[in-house]
Amino acid sequence: MSVKCSKCEKSAVYLRRYTNERLCVSCLLECTLDRVRRTINKYDMLKRHDRIAVAISGGKDSAALLDILVRIEDAYSESEILPFTIDEGIMGYRDEALKAAKKLVGLHGLDLHIWSFNELFGKTLDEIVKNRSDTSFGACSYCGVFRRKAMNDAAIALDADVVATGHIMDDEAQTILMNIMRGDTRRITRGNRFRANPVDGFIPRIKPLMGISQRDVIAYTHYMHLPYHDVPCPYAEEAYRSEVRIFLNKMEYRHPGTFLAILSSGDVISKSLLTRPSDSTFRKCDKCGSPTPRNVCKACSLLEEL
Repeated sequence: MSVKCSKCEKSAVYLRRYTNERLCVSCLLECTLDRVRRTINKYDMLKRHDRIAVAISGGKDSAALLDILVRIEDAYSESEILPFTIDEGIMGYRDEALKAAKKLVGLHGLDLHIWSFNELFGKTLDEIVKNRSDTSFGACSYCGVFRRKAMNDAAIALDADVVATGHIMDDEAQTILMNIMRGDTRRITRGNRFRANPVDGFIPRIKPLMGISQRDVIAYTHYMHLPYHDVPCPYAEEAYRSEVRIFLNKMEYRHPGTFLAILSSGDVISKSLLTRPSDSTFRKCDKCGSPTPRNVCKACSLLEEL
């Protein structure tokens, strides 16, 4: 005997544990779109005439992001979606992910814009990792710094109003907890600012999928038949985030709603901190002109060390 959908009389195919809803395929689609719309509206992420640069990695999260934004923005003919990919230069990994990204973008009749670490910084991530010293940062630290700069440079080149990334509920909960564990709670405000209080020279970043979980994304990409590359980055295990992810996944499994509770706490912390004056001011990097609180931005200082 099949279990009925919580929204209609059709057979359910998916259990959304944190809302205790059983959903059929059509209701899974509509409920996912609705949750994303509500997230966009809650944080005032998009405006009617936006040029939206959508960061595509080739993975399932960004596959869901592009498909959902295309469906939502179809009602607004004034907006424009511009998919782009940052190729870090990870042999055997990024190559396959790019194939999936190109196939996904092609399904929607869009063009994929590609920028590479090698073109922007003169080195691939593989070369950076190979030549780093024993006291250097982990691969993910280098990648994170260079990707953030590359994404901003790409968005400027595309004349975008915002950059949409595929960060999901799991990612946001991990980030909030990591910042608390590192004693850097003020950094939480950076992830919750979006278009409020923009920094000159930075294209605002939005996270439309932060209200849906990894399980939601897996179900969505499966039933929407979206192409994606499902092999983890070979450097992922070096990351501190990996340990936090394992812990939080266990907590979410045992106590559904843990991710949502952490996100809610992050909002409260962020609103509280934003009411306090900050001594953080931005200027232009002496080397590349990017906004930075230092004389030389982190990307340029890392390139100097390398």
